[in-house]
Amino acid sequence: MLARRDATVKVDWDDSKEPDLGVMCAKLSRAGYAAVDVTLRPSPGGHGWHVLIDVEPAPTSPMEVVALQAILGSDPWREAMQVNRARAYAHVPSWMRRVWNVLYKSDSRRDRNLKLKGA
Repeated sequence: MLARRDATVKVDWDDSKEPDLGVMCAKLSRAGYAAVDVTLRPSPGGHGWHVLIDVEPAPTSPMEVVALQAILGSDPWREAMQVNRARAYAHVPSWMRRVWNVLYKSDSRRDRNLKLKGA
């Protein structure tokens, strides 16, 4: 069973056009879920959107969360990696379970940011 914070559906929408939340809710309904809380914010990278959705019934496995994210149009490369994380979820320490489903966060220490500042 997932903790509520681990069951949040996190969509990485890689398009400058804002995602259609009505379409996302319709897809959730088709899959047997209802959105109970939705947060939409621009991606910190500036090239898309992050959508956080709490659904009922709450997903009970990491793979179920990944499936919902993929259905809703999340970045397929991200979700491919999430399948690996979901598969390993039961076998990793609890601190890793708390951060298994992360969205991109900018970090000034990342190599990419350091190179961009020096250019």
